[in-house]
Amino acid sequence: MTILQRLSVLPLVIFITHSALAANNVELGCISGDCVNGKGTIVEETDRGLRTYRGDFVEGKFQGYGRLAFNDEGESYKGRFMLGKKWGRGTLWDKDGNIYMGQWRNDRRNGRGLQAFNVKDWREDLYTEIWLKENTENYSGQFKNDVFYGDGTYRWEDGTLYVGKWAANKKHGRGYFNHGTGHKAWRNFNFDNRVYDERFEFSIE
Repeated sequence: MTILQRLSVLPLVIFITHSALAANNVELGCISGDCVNGKGTIVEETDRGLRTYRGDFVEGKFQGYGRLAFNDEGESYKGRFMLGKKWGRGTLWDKDGNIYMGQWRNDRRNGRGLQAFNVKDWREDLYTEIWLKENTENYSGQFKNDVFYGDGTYRWEDGTLYVGKWAANKKHGRGYFNHGTGHKAWRNFNFDNRVYDERFEFSIE
């Protein structure tokens, strides 16, 4: 396709896109409030589809407290923002029931938090972090740039726990398994590969 042909197609693509939005009665831009310095609601088209932000703005950026939803993907975030990015404490969830509650920095999970997986019948604000930690498959502990990193605990659906060190979402360093029997099986791992066993402990909790 020549450059001239591509240029002739471009207006058609733009027309179709905006026609589709109009057909669905979607209003783009700042639809209420003050989307520059104040509280408002804005609807935008992105490479991930439509997104809606409702909350605080500073100099036209998301800053303060707000709720951001990617309408087409079924993903939502509610919490703190800085300079248009998730920054501070917030909760992210998707249509599959994967939920993160914890600290963010520069749009990534950084600091302490809890990542729960495949939570059934999840709705916004339905469960607390404590409930998720005790009743779902989840990781709770430290995160660095969106991965498990540092001290953390992984809980499987059957209640089995692994408590120890992590790096790049893998068991890395010293930790132990607890199967709910009081036995703690200490292990050492190198990126999920079992290096050697230390000892067993028995305790009544």
